[in-house]
Amino acid sequence: MTQCKLIALTTPLPGREQEYHDWYNNVHLPELVNGLGLQGAQRYELVAKMIGADTNQYLAIYDVETDDPEGFMARMGEFAGSGGMTPSDSTSDAGYSAFFRAIGDRLEPSA
Repeated sequence: MTQCKLIALTTPLPGREQEYHDWYNNVHLPELVNGLGLQGAQRYELVAKMIGADTNQYLAIYDVETDDPEGFMARMGEFAGSGGMTPSDSTSDAGYSAFFRAIGDRLEPSA
């Protein structure tokens, strides 16, 4: 199986940050990890920007093993459509998701 990363960059609506974090951490991540058989997921908060104009403050990285990324995304859509994902209206429309596959081995420091 191919190791892939599904990334999501998001921003909460102003004044709804606590609701957004509660939903993301306690509802959304567990639904995706457990409902779609992911190997794990973790969220990150932007602490410094180097370049670019992206305004999203939060990143989620989901670990996915699949040889068929398009099939996985279709399954994810079916999962959402069947009610497997609880929606939240505390997230802005500025967010986006993307699916990545490794194109080389992971480089680690030399011993």
